Amino acid sequence: MTNPFRRPAGRPIIYGHRGARGVLPENTMAGFEYLRQIGIGAVELDVQNAAGRVPVVIHDPLMPAQLARDPAGNWLSDAGPRVMDLTLVELQGYDVGRLNPHHKYGENYPDQAPRDGARVPSLDEFAAWAKADRGLIVNIEIKSYAHRDDLANPPEVLVGDALAVLRRHGIAGQCVFSSFDWRVLSALRATAPEIARAYLTYEQPGPENMIHAGSPWMDGLSLADHGDSLPRLIAAQGGKCWNAYRRDVTPKRLAEAHDLGLAVNVWTVNDRDEMQEMIDMGVDGVITDYPATALELLAAN
Repeated sequence: MTNPFRRPAGRPIIYGHRGARGVLPENTMAGFEYLRQIGIGAVELDVQNAAGRVPVVIHDPLMPAQLARDPAGNWLSDAGPRVMDLTLVELQGYDVGRLNPHHKYGENYPDQAPRDGARVPSLDEFAAWAKADRGLIVNIEIKSYAHRDDLANPPEVLVGDALAVLRRHGIAGQCVFSSFDWRVLSALRATAPEIARAYLTYEQPGPENMIHAGSPWMDGLSLADHGDSLPRLIAAQGGKCWNAYRRDVTPKRLAEAHDLGLAVNVWTVNDRDEMQEMIDMGVDGVITDYPATALELLAAN
């Protein structure tokens, strides 16, 4: 069968990362609606559980000091509490509509427009919005931590709870689940093999490299068993997509992945020259905080 995530008509699919983090507050309904307004047909968002196993759309496992104000309007002095300990009502008591001016994180997104009063959406709220567009591709990144089981519910719980919401709204078939924690993808394969899976990877030298012998993130899978080829390993699991850090993709690896039927999506591509490089190389998807810039480049091409 044709892989629906492969590059259509010579143009990569543009995924708005966390909505459109460079333009509007991340993982908020304002950011998602912006994508619809400018004609972006794919979105990437982060999902984990709040207390009571309620799936919510937020990246960090702790309430993020870089963008959250408490119910009294005060910036958090440090990260916390854990998202999984907060009820949906408690979680939505925080305002996430503006970058903390005292935090270095905001320096990366100087053009982000504030939306004071923005709240962390539930996955239910997002799905109700998303189902109005049956052509929308939804990349659900499940936030799970292979090295820390105290920061999130077990992978099989996260998968089951998110799937239940998406199925209730009838959009599960529009979704691809991704995760750096491949235990999540193994759980999805076991319980809902019909749902597309994307294997998130980061291979740059240093302690954050997740793809190596004995890595807890790989759920016991071995590159050596697949000729030291990451695309071959992912294809052997029945994955649809390889969601790779942009600097880990080469023309040779891209060609190998394509020969195996995989779609290759690169993250997070914000520089115009790097966007053009990825477009020219022939990747299938560009995940970016600046989707309008990517659209401009596609038009110019």
